[in-house]
Amino acid sequence: MFNLGERVEGFTNFLWTVLLAAGIKLGLGPVATSRFLGVGFGVGTLALVVRMSLRLSGQRPSAWHLVAPTLLAATGAFACWCTGGLETQLFTFLSFLGFDLLLAEIFSQHGFASAAVFALAAMTRPEGLLFFGLGGFFRLLTVVGREHRLRPRREEWAWLVLFAALFVPYFAWRWRYYGWPFPNTFYVKSSGGSGTLVRGGYYLRRFAEDYSVLFFVLLALLGRPAKTDRSRRDLWRLTGLVWLAFAAYVVKVGGDFMGLYRFILPVLPFGAVIVQESLRRLTQRLRPAVGRPALALAGATLVVAFVAGSLRVTRTASTFIGADNGIDTPAYLKKYAEDRIPIGQWFGKNARPDDLMTVGGAGVIPYYSGIPAYDVFGLVDAHIAHDPRMIASDRPGHQKWGSDQYMLSRNPTLITHKYCLPGPCGEEHAWIPTGYEWVDAAIPGPRPITYSFLRRRDRPFGPFR
Repeated sequence: MFNLGERVEGFTNFLWTVLLAAGIKLGLGPVATSRFLGVGFGVGTLALVVRMSLRLSGQRPSAWHLVAPTLLAATGAFACWCTGGLETQLFTFLSFLGFDLLLAEIFSQHGFASAAVFALAAMTRPEGLLFFGLGGFFRLLTVVGREHRLRPRREEWAWLVLFAALFVPYFAWRWRYYGWPFPNTFYVKSSGGSGTLVRGGYYLRRFAEDYSVLFFVLLALLGRPAKTDRSRRDLWRLTGLVWLAFAAYVVKVGGDFMGLYRFILPVLPFGAVIVQESLRRLTQRLRPAVGRPALALAGATLVVAFVAGSLRVTRTASTFIGADNGIDTPAYLKKYAEDRIPIGQWFGKNARPDDLMTVGGAGVIPYYSGIPAYDVFGLVDAHIAHDPRMIASDRPGHQKWGSDQYMLSRNPTLITHKYCLPGPCGEEHAWIPTGYEWVDAAIPGPRPITYSFLRRRDRPFGPFR
């Protein structure tokens, strides 16, 4: 739901939306609520990393268990999306908790609670279904490889039944209510288009370069666990499966337009634990030949180098206002939103109940203006999302583009997906034959600006008659 009365699922994060709605119901602002929950689930993920480390060590605490949470917390991508306002940290927490429980269930051959967590993850983002499927596939590979059986046991049936009992009613309700099996936004972001695979590959390559992924992959190979260490070997195999499958998915959808790799974040906790355990294993093997002081120095140098590199990436992302091959930096996203808050407020002061507007970004201006809106990318418009004739955009995550004919067909009062900031646009007469004209709004505020947009000529709006 985006505009009241329209059954369009203009979000890809049902459970997160429900949590924010609960906060609004309690009188809490959605911005503050999203940040509080984001930080809370981020801290929860750090605790899960420690919990997994302790389980791998037989619950014997040591200083090693601080390495993985330190590396994860020092990763700019992890810190950024604690306060980014989106469902990223909730999904990361649920996904990693599901896999942590799954590994414990496989090792002990007891329990099926991970299915409930995967169901909640699938209600948070559609990729939760992928993680559930990967978990089931890994469980199958494990029992076939170790026990040479295909027939599920009672607890394995219970694992499947529990997931279905939670997810299927939700899925059936959604499909019936909205008319489509997946969110409207999912169809836009996975619709393909020219250059999608190239952009997805570029997204992964930039992540690998920024965070020295190839070095850590080599470290994981050198520090792989002994053949007798079943629990750690399970972790290595599961991590490899999840990372490879998720990387293929990220390439398939073309990556993301938001910087600092929020799409990669759900699988980063695996990497942190793998690096920690690889360092522990290598230290054990090299200590007799190298000595403890040299190893301590090498380890400290590695951590300092990683933190320094992460700080460099974070500094660029938080100060450079621009884009890298269509990937907007968080600094640009922040400025984009802040610039449009006073614009949305100005629209809200001049709006009438039956106004309708087009937008590019479907968030800030409609939220602060309260004017019903549909966006040119089709995230909140079912027709654009599902019509294959719509022009495909090459923007990551926004791979549809509404035609001018369709955007005009709903007869909006205002057209703001075509705009100039600052204005004026200098195209005074180009749109007059369509019934619209350019107008220049003086937006007050600490930094007054001129915002140019298109207004329907037969309908007054604010100071424009």
